[in-house]
Amino acid sequence: MSLTDVKHSIAGFYYQLLIAVRELVGISEFPNGYVGVECDADVRVNKGDDLFIEVKFYKANSFSRNDDPIRHTIYNFYNHFKKTKTTGLFNIRTNVPISKNDKLFFENWNNGFFANIDEYLIYIKNCLVYENLSKKPVKERFELFKIQYDSNHPDMMKPQYNTAFIKSLVNDRNEHSFCADPNGVLSDEDLKVFINQIFFNFPSLNEDKYDSVIKLKDDTEKLLKEKFPEIEARQYDNIRYMILDSFLDTTVDGKRTHVTVEELHGIVRDYDVRIKLYLEKQSLAKTIAEIEAEIIRYERLLQKKGYSDNIQHILRVVNDCTEQWFQEIGRFGQDKVNSRYLMDAEHPYPIMIHDLFKAMGEIYSLAERNLGEVSLTEQEGLNNIKFSNYKAFSLITSASRIVQEDESSSIISFIRHTQKTKEINQALGNETIIMDVACEVCKFDKKEIDDLVLDIGNPIDTVINQSYYKAFDYKCTKCLKLNSNGITCEFAEYFKGVASYGGIVTVT
Repeated sequence: MSLTDVKHSIAGFYYQLLIAVRELVGISEFPNGYVGVECDADVRVNKGDDLFIEVKFYKANSFSRNDDPIRHTIYNFYNHFKKTKTTGLFNIRTNVPISKNDKLFFENWNNGFFANIDEYLIYIKNCLVYENLSKKPVKERFELFKIQYDSNHPDMMKPQYNTAFIKSLVNDRNEHSFCADPNGVLSDEDLKVFINQIFFNFPSLNEDKYDSVIKLKDDTEKLLKEKFPEIEARQYDNIRYMILDSFLDTTVDGKRTHVTVEELHGIVRDYDVRIKLYLEKQSLAKTIAEIEAEIIRYERLLQKKGYSDNIQHILRVVNDCTEQWFQEIGRFGQDKVNSRYLMDAEHPYPIMIHDLFKAMGEIYSLAERNLGEVSLTEQEGLNNIKFSNYKAFSLITSASRIVQEDESSSIISFIRHTQKTKEINQALGNETIIMDVACEVCKFDKKEIDDLVLDIGNPIDTVINQSYYKAFDYKCTKCLKLNSNGITCEFAEYFKGVASYGGIVTVT
């Protein structure tokens, strides 16, 4: 592996895809085998019988039987089992160990040792009830219960309605069963079969999700070496990316739901032909490969420049941004999402977009206040990024060197870009536009905009658009980065939380 093992790679978005790649290589000796993503589970593996895998990541140090993600997964597994009566297995994987209180509960479950099977039957039904609390007809009964509960506990400051409702049901077998499944809960005998088809994978110690990614990649490489000894070591990564690309294709192709073992053998057998096609293709897998390599180079550079103490904070933001970026690409496509961040380009230029996220990571590491969580999704107006404890803004760059170096060209490019993409139609009019350029767009005289935005045939829209473009607050990233060499500005100091800006006083 590399220097950093890409420890801070794009983890969350494609973690399930990496599991799918490993699982497919792992069943390569089953000619009719296949693996799918988002097929009744995060990952569905079939080598005769199905294996349904759900992966749950936690920021906490442990998980318990009452965690919502676990209950929700069991609810989904139950509905699939009820509908299909599958003989396959259901697997729940976590990156953290079990809480001490529930350790024996889950270990006995994995070992098939049920000294008191009623405890597990009740647990399954409780999971189902929790999921039904917001759904009719259980919701109606729950609302009536809350009214009665308040009447009986008038002085309770924070009533635990959910827990109290569940406890009230346990002593009423029929009502418990109804609230667990109003359409008719499975018999206890069927539930016992279901329980025996569930198993859990959990580490003995907390695992960072990025470390989990590295382990997956290492496991896949070992399996490739074992299953396909003819493969050269230099080909491992490319084969992994080509398999990953096949899975990504299934997420956008309504006719394909899985990747087969036969396809895997085709990738290995026809490597020379397929790698050429892969390299010629504009694919998300290639973008992931570029970003993984860039992360390694970036971390080396930070170490070399003496910023080792900042690395953890910087890369946390960079990777949160990158993960959400790929999520948005998965939803809306590369062209639409990348146009939010990149002007003057007919190609994706993922590294340039990634540079924007680096700038955000660097300002985050320099800030004297907690900027909060970063989010790229569901922003209003032209905004495409937000720190929860700061505000939303528009972050954009250009592939043109002239635009990078000249303030007027930067503004002209921004105007043309937002009109071409029609983003100006969604503008709020008060956005802060932060450009990653070499020039100082903050010094641009906005009076020039009247001459730049002119449509004689449409005077009303011209006036509206002129007002929008003049209302935007244009800033650059020059003073936000680690290498600003001490040069700063009022805006950068405000962003960092050490000064006021525009009449706004920073709360540190």
